[in-house]
Amino acid sequence: MGLDELEAFLRKKGAAELVTEIGTGTATFNALVDAVAVSGSTVSSRLSEGVDHDVFTVSHRPTEHGTEKRYALTILGRRIYDWAAQTEFERKVRELRRRRHERDTAFERMVGKINRDMELRKMVADSEPVDDQDVVLPEGASLVPKMASEEELREAKYERMEANLKPLEELEDADGTGEDSD
Repeated sequence: MGLDELEAFLRKKGAAELVTEIGTGTATFNALVDAVAVSGSTVSSRLSEGVDHDVFTVSHRPTEHGTEKRYALTILGRRIYDWAAQTEFERKVRELRRRRHERDTAFERMVGKINRDMELRKMVADSEPVDDQDVVLPEGASLVPKMASEEELREAKYERMEANLKPLEELEDADGTGEDSD
């Protein structure tokens, strides 16, 4: 295999990331699909191409349910991985994965809040109207909600943003090592 073919392979979507995810150990297909931000079919294609280009080796290990394929780096793959570590590419891939996880978590929180809000709105819409009923409200209260001023909205947004921030020390100490454990 020539240098041009190796470069063409590494430039394909997900190929270099697979090298860094396998790293010095071995990995299963499912673990790699979860770790790399490409589709399962792309991971499958890159693994096959990597085996053809002598970057990955595949072994079959017995499990309780049959056998599983495990992928490892060849000597060439280890050289690529070493260069990835020296050029900080590996660290950038892990940082990207951490950020992607944070984004996904924030998105799920947002969807949860939207769903809760929609359920509350539905419950309010489904409740019996209070027409023709005497409702005793505290003094100064109204059935029509008071709109917050722009300043109040800005302060509330700032407080929500601050409430979600954690000091860097807490994030680093969360895993006890001060480093990313991915």
